[in-house]
Amino acid sequence: MRVLIVGLPLFAERLHKSLSEFDTSNTYYYLDTYYNKKDRLKALVLIPRMDVIYSINGTLDKSRVFDLALKLKKRVMMTWVGTDVTKAKNLIQINQRYLEKAEHYCEVTWIQKELKDLNIKADILNFFNFEIKNNSEQPSGSKLSVLSYISEGREKYYGWDEIMQAARENEDVNFTIVGTKGLQIVPDNVRCLGWAEDMNALFNSSHCTIRFVEHDGLSGFVLESLNRGKQVIYNQPLDHCIHVKNAGDISVAIATLKENYAKDGALLNQAGVDYVSKNFNRDYILNRLIKSFER
Repeated sequence: MRVLIVGLPLFAERLHKSLSEFDTSNTYYYLDTYYNKKDRLKALVLIPRMDVIYSINGTLDKSRVFDLALKLKKRVMMTWVGTDVTKAKNLIQINQRYLEKAEHYCEVTWIQKELKDLNIKADILNFFNFEIKNNSEQPSGSKLSVLSYISEGREKYYGWDEIMQAARENEDVNFTIVGTKGLQIVPDNVRCLGWAEDMNALFNSSHCTIRFVEHDGLSGFVLESLNRGKQVIYNQPLDHCIHVKNAGDISVAIATLKENYAKDGALLNQAGVDYVSKNFNRDYILNRLIKSFER
């Protein structure tokens, strides 16, 4: 069986590497048809030879990859992530062929419900996967340390205002923001690093992470945080995370964690570690994907 993986480059490339190492009985290809013109041309050659086109990106708009694959009667499997759904909601005209001929998947129930409202029946099928090992290193020190990712150029969408408010209301907590260099002068307890290559060190030096995106699918940042035993403040209702709805909730959650840390000197989220170990370990996720490809 030959599978071509396309879609969001960061995730698609990682998944291609994982599947190629894990499963040598099938052949996996990856092309960056988002940004790479050469890969778009390669797709015209590869697609006729493929059995499955698997995309970490769903759409009802326009895709040359999907058009050619469906014309050649190839299996097209779309996994919808957070921003895909937002875009689909704003379409004036949809591609009925994509709706009816492609297979639709998503990662979590809240996205599944939104897709259902768009008349898209999607099954849950995850691609995030983790090698389970002892990643739960916890920092020392008297102050609580918080880590968040905020995308450069999309700061408001990623909860900049809410996180800055929480920082101002918790002056004795250290906040580290990666992804952006910031929008303005920040409180003294906040540092904005921009793009960070070594996330491992940043996770190890944090007790807690925050994800407060305006519209989100299942976040790899959140799963990585849980896998490392971090407390997670999240504006989606995911198991073993602290669910928040606004800036006030974030401040309350941080204040509570600060008190617990001062009392116990540790904040290990073992339930989060166990959750990822059970539901997102590499063997389980990749075997499920392979079975879906082979159907």
